[in-house]
Parts: sequence; structure tokens; C-alpha cells
Amino acid sequence: MAFMKTNSRRHLLSAFVLVICGSLAFAEDADRLRLQTTPVETVSSPGQEEMAVREAEARWLEALDHRDGAALQTLLDEDFVDITWKGEVRDRHAAIAALNAPGRPSMTQTLHEVRVRFAAPDVAVVTGINAVSSKAPDFTARIRFTDVFVKRAGAWKAFSAQETLERAE
Repeated sequence: MAFMKTNSRRHLLSAFVLVICGSLAFAEDADRLRLQTTPVETVSSPGQEEMAVREAEARWLEALDHRDGAALQTLLDEDFVDITWKGEVRDRHAAIAALNAPGRPSMTQTLHEVRVRFAAPDVAVVTGINAVSSKAPDFTARIRFTDVFVKRAGAWKAFSAQETLERAE
């Protein structure tokens, strides 16, 4: 019987040692994981980023309608490239210069079917239809567009654009 008590105590002691060692090992792993964890950064929600891209698109349209070269320069990335509905390729400088081109009519533009998708956290693709109208000369047009925005230093900039004439009247 003394043998059984001693044996039981050994098992109890062994179990106690295993629990303590396991707890220490778990605590060590937890400390190691805490050290490896990077601090949580404040990240905008996808809804906020989509709204910011939509606002940049609206400011772009407003800059075009009001022929505001300074606003357009702020919105277009330095590497901006535009493929116009006529198939012309324009860089940032040419796009800004086109605002005040002789013979450029005054027009109003309204966007429809605008869709914003994110290719990466700092790259957005905007597609839609731009309904353009002018009184002199009198015309209307529907232009499908794809605009690519990149986020630089916290601001969304137009990086690329392509327009396709869908219908002109």
C-alpha cells in the first residue's frame, strides 16, 4: 500500500510538473507572438476610400467644366496619360493645355453608371458613362470611360483615362 501511495504521489507530481512546464511554454509562445505582432494602423474602410475616389472624379469633372487648370493639375498624377474619344494620346501637360484650346466649346457633363473597383488598396478603377452637352455648337454625346486612380501621399490622383464615344447627336 505504501508503494501505491508513493506511486500516486509520483504521478501527481509528474502531472503537476507537466502542467507547469506547459503553462510556461505557452506563456513564452504568447510573449513571442506579442513581440512579432505589428501595431495596428488606422486604415480607411473600403466605403471611405470609394467615396474619396468618387469625390476626386467629381472634382475632375468640375475642373473640366470650369476650365480650372490649377484644380486639374492637382488632380492629375505626374505620369497621367489620357486616350481621348478621338484616339489621341495626351499626357498631363497636354490635358491641362486642352482646357483652353481655341474652339473648345462650353459644355456640361454628367456622370452615369459610375462604378468604383479597387485593384489594390492604392489603385482604383472607375468606369461609367459621361453625358456631355453643349449649346454652341449644339450637341450631345454619351462617352464610356475608364479612369484609373492611384493614391499618392494620401490623395487620390488620376493616373490614366480612356474614353470611347458611344453616341453623338
